[in-house]
Amino acid sequence: MRYIPLFLLIQLANLCLFPLGLLVCLYPRLAKASWIFWNSVDVPTGSWGSQYVWLALRNPVSNLRLIPGVSRAGRPLWNKQWLIRGTYYYAQAGWLGTTGYPVLSAGKGRW
Repeated sequence: MRYIPLFLLIQLANLCLFPLGLLVCLYPRLAKASWIFWNSVDVPTGSWGSQYVWLALRNPVSNLRLIPGVSRAGRPLWNKQWLIRGTYYYAQAGWLGTTGYPVLSAGKGRW
């Protein structure tokens, strides 16, 4: 419970920076130069379109996780997985166990 305010603050920062990132990430070199919109840990590759999707949509404001205090292994992670008509769906929120990176995601497939 004590980590909920920190998690919400991180998500609010992501939400506020996301619209700017949609524009900055149109130019991958600019995203790299801005640092906060880049993904230093898992560098985007491929075509311009795949880089844009990776930087702006899949991992927005990715380097925020590298700021001291944002990431820390051992913080709580809530995750849930459902099987509906043979297809897995998932939702997760918190910090990943191995890296400590904050995560808020949902999707189709196994996590």
